Amino acid sequence: MKSYHFTLQYGEFEATLVMTGEWSLYEFAEYLLQTMSFDLDHSFQFCDNLKNPYRSKEKYTLFADMGEGDGEPGVRDTMISDVFKAKKRMVLHFDYGDDWFFVVTCTGVTESDSERKSRKVVSTSGKPPVQYPGYEE
Repeated sequence: MKSYHFTLQYGEFEATLVMTGEWSLYEFAEYLLQTMSFDLDHSFQFCDNLKNPYRSKEKYTLFADMGEGDGEPGVRDTMISDVFKAKKRMVLHFDYGDDWFFVVTCTGVTESDSERKSRKVVSTSGKPPVQYPGYEE
């Protein structure tokens, strides 16, 4: 089993995570969002164009799992190990209304002694974004 090492970045916030490759992209997104105390209450996609995610050539979408989309693969049956390799960067584009763009970088892949799926947040720095900031009236 292999362990995938990641950084998650948004502004000044950064998290370092390690996950085995047998997690689906859906479970990966859920864990990334949980790391920032976000609720998984909107659609999302992983895409390869960091400057303009809407023009990505490679993308994996929740819409595809719902029978919608443009023929791209879904996130529920696609595993981390199917997509990521060392130095690969993608954007987790979350909530198409608010357009949250989180940069996810695979910093390395190592052999793991574990025979079970595992995941953990190794460290965080900076203040995470707030999904629903309070608005002054």
